[in-house]
Amino acid sequence: MEFLSTWSVWMEDASIWVAQPNSLKDVILQLEPMLFERVTGLTKHDFALLVSLNVFNEPLMNDAVYKFKRYEDSSLSYAGIDRHEGEQKVGGYDTVVTVDEYLAEK
Repeated sequence: MEFLSTWSVWMEDASIWVAQPNSLKDVILQLEPMLFERVTGLTKHDFALLVSLNVFNEPLMNDAVYKFKRYEDSSLSYAGIDRHEGEQKVGGYDTVVTVDEYLAEK
């Protein structure tokens, strides 16, 4: 039952950033730091420290996030769902690009 409660909170929290494209970094540091802490055990300050120490290779992280989104899009489109319908931008790790730029990279 606790899992369902946590899942429900996550879905409510996630709707904040699903509705408007933001970078993952912005979601972690500004929009949903408490969700990030609940999921990972790291505070936003821990994450900011890791970022400042260049633990994350930002170009590779962006590439990984966009590849994951493309994989997810393929699965959803198979089910008839267009996740980017009505969207103008798509968020990566620390970037936000237009839907046209995102789709051009496929």
